[in-house]
Amino acid sequence: MKKNVAITMIVCGVVSAVVGCASKEPAPRTQPASTRAAAGANELTLDLGDKVTLKMVQIPAGRFLMGSPQTEKGRQDDEVQHEVTISKPFYMGVTHVTVDQFAAFVKDSGYKTDAEKDGWSAALSITAGVLDANKTAGCSWRSPSFDQKGDHPVVQVSWNDATAFCGWLSKRSGRTVALPTEAQWEYACRAGTQTAYPWGDNPDDGKGWANCADQSLKRRVPNSAAQIGFFSWDDGFVFTSPVGSFKANAFGLYDMIGNADQWCEDRYGDYDTGAATDPIGAKTGGFRVVRGGSWFDFEGCRSGSRGGTDPDFRCGYYGFRVTAVAD
Repeated sequence: MKKNVAITMIVCGVVSAVVGCASKEPAPRTQPASTRAAAGANELTLDLGDKVTLKMVQIPAGRFLMGSPQTEKGRQDDEVQHEVTISKPFYMGVTHVTVDQFAAFVKDSGYKTDAEKDGWSAALSITAGVLDANKTAGCSWRSPSFDQKGDHPVVQVSWNDATAFCGWLSKRSGRTVALPTEAQWEYACRAGTQTAYPWGDNPDDGKGWANCADQSLKRRVPNSAAQIGFFSWDDGFVFTSPVGSFKANAFGLYDMIGNADQWCEDRYGDYDTGAATDPIGAKTGGFRVVRGGSWFDFEGCRSGSRGGTDPDFRCGYYGFRVTAVAD
């Protein structure tokens, strides 16, 4: 279970859990994905109205090892390593969907998020050096419980909210826009790497790569050490940061790790046994996959780390990015 997910759910009284599995891993036999740089890749820009756009980059088809080796520190049983083929190229958002981009959707559609319809969400607060979460009236993407600007990733959005955004943008753009499958997400995150993190296997080498649970956060919540692990470096942000503030990976994608957890299309469940082509997740189950970790996360910031929760769950570190079908 991703530790940060569990803390908020328990505090807010939401009953939820993430179940992992243990299985013998296949011997690595794949070829790494192409690592074509963003400058040489096809780009796509979608118009959201009010001079707001969403930039995407084409991710090439390829093959990779999904999951993590048994020797990887922090590995969970649900990360069984297996060969996956992504058979077709696809577009992916260069960054998370931002506050401004989500606002354009809401303005045009009149959509109300799950938090707004319910009248509450999980607000984060720091008291006596401890980061806490409480069910709070009026908390939503508009007022997430900490300061954000328009170029920050939108948070306090559920899987339901994210898929509604995708449906709206599909109709507006004439393209098929969706959340990434979990396989697409990890393939894009790894961008040809097989290490624990995009920057390598050593967590201490991550400075400049991501906004995760770092020393900035630790200074604000020194009494939360029992709940949260911290990276040794300082990324300069306690909560969310402007998208694109850190290094891009080899596909030209920013913040695949950290800033805000990212919803995926799939139901959460055990991986398919053996090699798979374009897998779409479990056939049954109520949880939806979340990936990538956040400003609040240490354990969930590995490329192979997985989480899952209810599709109406939302909090101050859940966001999303989108994909589009390539012509």
